[in-house]
Amino acid sequence: MRAVWLVGLLVAALVSPARAEDGIVLESYTGARPDEANRILAPMLAELATKNFTGGVDSVGLRFETRVSRAAGSVAGLPADFVDQVDKGHKAYFGGRFEDAIKQLGPLVDAARANSGAFATQPALRDKMTKATIALALAYNRIGDASAARAAFGELVRTGDTQVPKGTYGPEANALFEQVKKELTAGPKGRLLVKLANEDAEVFINERLERTGTTVKELIPGDYRIVVQRKGAQSRSHRVSIRPGSDLTIVVDLPFDAVVNTAGWVGFAFPSAAEREQSEAAYAQQFATRLGAAGVIVVGFDEVRGRTAIVGSLISPVNGRELRRASLALDPPPSDDRLRALARFLGGDQATPDIDVEIGATAAGIIVGGRVDGDAPAPRARWGGWKWITATAAVAGLGVGAYLLKIDGTCPDGSDASNCPNLYNVTAPAWGTLGAGAVLTGITVYLFATGNPKAPARSAYVVPTDGGAVAGYATRF
Repeated sequence: MRAVWLVGLLVAALVSPARAEDGIVLESYTGARPDEANRILAPMLAELATKNFTGGVDSVGLRFETRVSRAAGSVAGLPADFVDQVDKGHKAYFGGRFEDAIKQLGPLVDAARANSGAFATQPALRDKMTKATIALALAYNRIGDASAARAAFGELVRTGDTQVPKGTYGPEANALFEQVKKELTAGPKGRLLVKLANEDAEVFINERLERTGTTVKELIPGDYRIVVQRKGAQSRSHRVSIRPGSDLTIVVDLPFDAVVNTAGWVGFAFPSAAEREQSEAAYAQQFATRLGAAGVIVVGFDEVRGRTAIVGSLISPVNGRELRRASLALDPPPSDDRLRALARFLGGDQATPDIDVEIGATAAGIIVGGRVDGDAPAPRARWGGWKWITATAAVAGLGVGAYLLKIDGTCPDGSDASNCPNLYNVTAPAWGTLGAGAVLTGITVYLFATGNPKAPARSAYVVPTDGGAVAGYATRF
């Protein structure tokens, strides 16, 4: 039974497909997003959701902000009187009004962290943020909230602020800070590598300027904010979590960050039609790759043959190539059925006559039945170690089976005396193990004969999934 179970396990491992993550839907515009976008896109997004393509702020936007980056400045921005409010909260602490200090300084510190970009352009504000954080930590400590106090001081340590002056805040405050600092710096650090598309850009970590160009820095474990700035242009705020003894690499591409939007809607706002045409597909692929999405569809408004239309594209998450593209003129307004038909085509279905297909093919041919027509179906790559595993198991199965047959009907001492009180009776296990060994031998012969099949140099695909399809393009090099 064990041998048969082993055969089943090996066969299942050889043929079981990997489960892909869902695809995502992004929006794309030249300039501002039209006011009617929500109303027009709603039927398409609903239809695409049935095909495992999700969009919107609550799903894709939140994932991107959590895993990758968010705007370097909040919608509200840093308060115009930030400096005055910090001073007011500081005075409240020294006046013994600790609750008032927390109410005043807590929102200010939160606003500062949500607007990292403001500190890159106005470095003098950083001292005020440090002042606010120290007073906030000490106010928490005075009301007995040691956890909140230590968390605030931990932020100071990770930011690189290494002193709480005794002369200003007293020896007790200084001792608490030094204790937190000692605890955080005692363990192993992690290493952060910030790669830049522009090597003349400045890198800020937790609002502190580190250096110009690609940056490598050992950091105390915890959460960090990275902003890159070049000639007045700023990246988004990249949020990372450093773990003890780990290496983490992020890539900051200023042009990409400049057009990404995750507030209110998710996608790209390009400054010009030329830049949109040049970069839309590549940026969609980059966005999908950073989320680990299995596919990406881009929808938005554009000019098609002199008329405003809603345009959708299916983009390969492998190389940013457009696999499908179709549009619907917005004058007269298309019905919900036509919008859903456009969504179904982008999701992998056949085109219907009521949509304008611009791209439904690849360089190799039309996408048909999950492969490119004219290309041989791409065999799935197989790990080369399986043939050695099955060969070893086959030899073991045949050897054990032969041994069991040899001892069947004999005494434990090896004799075949008829009066032996305890003869071996292993006929069934013997033949079962031999059978399993024979099956494994056949599998081994097949694996050695077929080698490790490789995919063709290029192939586009549309793979059906539960409730939909995922499309892509693969290349071998």
